[in-house]
Amino acid sequence: MTRLKLLLSMFCISLAACAEEATDALEDNIDPVQQLSEWCHADWQQKDWKMGESQMLAKDNDAFSEGIRKVCRARAELYAEGYEIYPFIADDAQREIYTMVFSATVTEIKSHIREHLPALNKI
Repeated sequence: MTRLKLLLSMFCISLAACAEEATDALEDNIDPVQQLSEWCHADWQQKDWKMGESQMLAKDNDAFSEGIRKVCRARAELYAEGYEIYPFIADDAQREIYTMVFSATVTEIKSHIREHLPALNKI
């Protein structure tokens, strides 16, 4: 958990706008996994992914956006458990993410990530 708090602090300190928020979050004992998953989702919304032929912004589709929340939560939990995984969604990860976004639960997404990323190791 200390590793997660350190990552959260480093991430936010690098973004001057949320440095104070990170400090407040740590002082208020906000769940760092939840905070990390929220930051992941906010970061993903800036990517402006498009859906299919309609070219609709994925962030404007409630079901897709909620699926991304679950993916972010799964990645944050795996990171907190000590797996070598970047807790944010990479710009070029659309193909990988699309296979998980409509999964029913965070547990299913975590299982999928473990199965399809065999290089995923615990630190």
